[in-house]
Amino acid sequence: MPGLIKTIIVMAVLIVAGIGASAYVGTDLVGKSTAAQERGAEEGYRQGYLSGLEEGSRVGYQAGSRLGYTRSQIGDFTGGNEPGFYFLYNPTYAEVRAMLAEREKILAEGEKDSAEKIHNYAVANGIRSAYVRSPIARQAAEGMVYLYELVAFETVDKGLTIIEPSSYREVEVAVGKRYSELNGLAARSYDDTITAITIVW
Repeated sequence: MPGLIKTIIVMAVLIVAGIGASAYVGTDLVGKSTAAQERGAEEGYRQGYLSGLEEGSRVGYQAGSRLGYTRSQIGDFTGGNEPGFYFLYNPTYAEVRAMLAEREKILAEGEKDSAEKIHNYAVANGIRSAYVRSPIARQAAEGMVYLYELVAFETVDKGLTIIEPSSYREVEVAVGKRYSELNGLAARSYDDTITAITIVW
C-alpha cells in the first residue's frame, strides 16, 4: 500500500506540474500572439497609409494639372497665375489613344505624322510627352546615323507607352535588340539592332 500511495503522490505532482507548465506555455503563446497581431496591425496600417498617400498625391497632382490647364484655356484665374501658365499632366492610356485618333482625323490625306508633330500636339493639349531617339546599327555614311524617332507618354495606368508616329502603333525598344523582332515586324534587309535609347521629356 505504501508503494501505491507513493505512486499516486508522484502522479499527482506530475499532473500539477504538467498543468502549471501548460498554463505558463499557454500564457506565453497568447502574449506572443497578441504582440505579433499588434505588430502586424501597425505594419499594415503604415503600409496602407504610405500607399494611400502616394496614390492620393499622384491622383491629386493629375487632377490639379488637368484643372490648371483647363482654366488656363478659358482665362479663369483665381490663384494669381499669369495667363497661359499651366502644368502638363501624365495622361491615361485611353487619353493617349483618343488624342492619337483625333490627330489622325486632322491630318491631310496621305500626310505622315512625326514624333515632333505628335509631341507638339500633345503639349498644346496639356499632355506631357517625350521624344524618343533610338539609333540602330545599320551602316550609314560617315557622320550620319539611322535611327527611329518615336514619341512616349508616361501613362498613369499603364506606365511608359512608346508610339511609332506614322502608324500610331505601340512599340518596344531595348538596347541590343532588333526593332523589327521586338515589335513583330517583318525582318529588315539591314541591321536594325538598337544601339542606344534617349528619352527627352
